[in-house]
Amino acid sequence: MSPKNKGKFGKGKSTEIPETDEFISGVDRILRALKPHALRIGIFFGVVAVIVVSFTVWKWWGQRKAAAATSSYARAVGLSQVPVSKEAPEDAAKGVPDPRELPTHFPTRADRAKAVLSQVEELQSEYGSTGVARQADMLAADALYEVGKYGDAAEHYRAYIDHGGPEELVVTAREGLAYSLEAQAMADKNASSRQAALEKALAAFEAMQPKAEGPRRDEALFHQARVLAELGRTDDAVKRFQQILADHPSSSLKDDVELRLLALRAGPSK
Repeated sequence: MSPKNKGKFGKGKSTEIPETDEFISGVDRILRALKPHALRIGIFFGVVAVIVVSFTVWKWWGQRKAAAATSSYARAVGLSQVPVSKEAPEDAAKGVPDPRELPTHFPTRADRAKAVLSQVEELQSEYGSTGVARQADMLAADALYEVGKYGDAAEHYRAYIDHGGPEELVVTAREGLAYSLEAQAMADKNASSRQAALEKALAAFEAMQPKAEGPRRDEALFHQARVLAELGRTDDAVKRFQQILADHPSSSLKDDVELRLLALRAGPSK
């Protein structure tokens, strides 16, 4: 028999006390059912915890890495803009201290280019997997062109074009590639191979901005006309210059184009 429960004052109707609470009983049944799988469940939640912690650490480290890469990139950009002069600018000491600790000047353009290259190499060595490091290919290419390493500059311009970036910078990289090929061609003393190399430069300038309404289209046409004139294809050069005047009447190159057209129409001086 179950024990009796008296009323408030010890009298009254007797009631039976339930042996177990329904909720506790339900939980107990669940626990008993899960008991054989406890080890596997523990492992599962342990793995989930490791994944969550690992993802959190990875995200934190990625943000920290990106910040460090951006700082290194900013220094490389800063170095590329340091003035070139034999002596430090007069107002150098009066300016606000630069946290990047940039030099006040470089004696030569080659010295500045070498400093930029060193910074880019450090950036790409430590943070090569970041987008910021890939953007630094443009800085490296410009610096290599500056010191006359046109072949190496072309490779970095190609790398930038391949991985991409803002449209304006991609167009600039295509221009840099074409300039590098042109410089290599002009340094070739063999007339036949120089002509072939100039044809490659021409193709690169044609790829600089193929869109008729794209940015810097007039500049791309201008470069094409220049190289065509160098190749001795005068009629084609004239047509490209005329195309600039027709399609881009407000181009900042208009005066230069008109002067070059006059020179081409006049022919070689006797």
